Amino acid sequence: MKQDILAVDYVLGLSRGDARRQIEEQMNSDAEMRSCVERWQEHFSGLALEAGKSPSNELFEAVLARIESEGTQLPGSVTLRSSEAGWAPLSEGVSFRVLREETNTGRQSVLIRMQPGAVYQPHPHDTDEECLVIEGDLWLGNLELRAGDFHVAFKGTVHPASRTITGCLLHISR
Repeated sequence: MKQDILAVDYVLGLSRGDARRQIEEQMNSDAEMRSCVERWQEHFSGLALEAGKSPSNELFEAVLARIESEGTQLPGSVTLRSSEAGWAPLSEGVSFRVLREETNTGRQSVLIRMQPGAVYQPHPHDTDEECLVIEGDLWLGNLELRAGDFHVAFKGTVHPASRTITGCLLHISR
């Protein structure tokens, strides 16, 4: 039974890296394992022939990605991993990552990263903007904010230039 599971994982490409190499080594030294893999290859190739074609490599990779992502989300929720963050430049030394955008209201939850010494130009607010300093320092004119500080700029106000001395990470909701 375990041999069949390993063989199926190998044939479908689900085993990767060291696990795949171990199965290949086992196939080289164990005729029974080699036979089991061949049997599953024949079984699955028959399915591909019935469909009239083999799946494209792109489709196969998409299926694998879906299989690998199963169980990484809780039902009714979304999790964004920091290791997969897509940061975009906002201005020199300032980048952002949208965490969530509500399509019906246009509200956004955004992370802003400012490098040490970065300055973000003055800007007006067409909606209330909430800012939580996660780490570092942020200066709004003469107002100093540090990690854990929360600031709200109300609709219609204009921020003075925002700057940081040591760099900062901000959570913005607008």
